[in-house]
This record gives sequence, structure tokens and C-alpha cells, in this order.
Amino acid sequence: MLRLINKKFIFASLIITLVLIFIINIFVSEFYKNNNNAIIKTKKEDLERISGVRIHQKNKRGEKFLIVAETLQESKTEANKVILENSLTTIDKNGILTEIIAGHAIVSNNYENFDFSNKVKIIKRTRNFVLETKTLVGTLKKGNFSTVDKVKIISGNTKINGNGLDLRKNGEYIKIKGKAVLTMLLSRKNET
Repeated sequence: MLRLINKKFIFASLIITLVLIFIINIFVSEFYKNNNNAIIKTKKEDLERISGVRIHQKNKRGEKFLIVAETLQESKTEANKVILENSLTTIDKNGILTEIIAGHAIVSNNYENFDFSNKVKIIKRTRNFVLETKTLVGTLKKGNFSTVDKVKIISGNTKINGNGLDLRKNGEYIKIKGKAVLTMLLSRKNET
């Protein structure tokens, strides 16, 4: 009889323990669920969306920036990220204008680092230079840019297509990745 009671007691203890674990699990998951919602709300509150943006900026080196974008979200974290949608950035460096067009842009570190995506196009009209790609990452201060996506570059009468790009020191070093195709366009003046 004693063995039967011990077996019933052990069985009942196991059932009660399982029920208690189940109840504790429900309370703990509700706590984390509410805590995660608070974290998500905090992250959403850190970003402030502004429509129809026009920013004028001048850095310590005298370069002037004009940024025009459909929307801007500014993070209030340490990274100070600025997220732009459908942006046109114009950089005036000693009278040489550079235009950067991107569907999505993330700029950080006081407008020094950038991450452009969604149909990126860089244009320098005075140098007859156009670069087109899907994404471009780099830093303006050092003049280093790179992408692993296909690139199309037109410079003067030269057209280059490649499978990636590594550009250093504002164009002093350019490496086209993958199988690059170079096409020289003839001037119409020389044809007649």
C-alpha cells in the first residue's frame, strides 16, 4: 500500500510541477512580449520622418552640400543616421559639381559615410562622367567608394561595364571587378 501511495504521490507531484511550469512559461512570455513591444516603440520613436526635404550643409573643408529628398528620417542615436528616400545630393567642391541620385540613402557620421541603393547614379558634368549601379557604399572624406553590383561608367568618349567597382582617393585608383568591357566611342567631328 505504501508503494502505491508513493507512486500516486510522485505522479501527482509531476502533474503539479508540469502545470506550474506551464503557468510560469505563460507569465514569462507575456513579460517578454510586452518588453519587446516597448523596445520596438522606442526604436520607432527614435526616427522622425520629414517630407519634402531640402538641406544645405557646409563641411570643414569648404565643400557645400545640397540634399533634396522626398522623405528624411533622422535617428537620434549615437550614429546620427539620416535615411533619405528618392534623394538628389549636389556636392560643390571648389566649383566642381557632383550630383548623386539614389532611391534610398543612409548617411552617417556627420554626412561623411554613405550607403546608397536603389538605382544609384553619380554625375560630374564638367568632367563628362556618369556612374550607374544598384548600390554604392563609401566615405566622402577619403573619397573611397565600392559596390559588388554591375556598374556602367561613361567618362568622355569611354564606356565601361563591369561586375563591381572599387574606387579610392576620389578616382586616383579605380578597379572594375569581374569581366569588364571597355568601349571607345568615336567623335562625330572626326567622321566627316
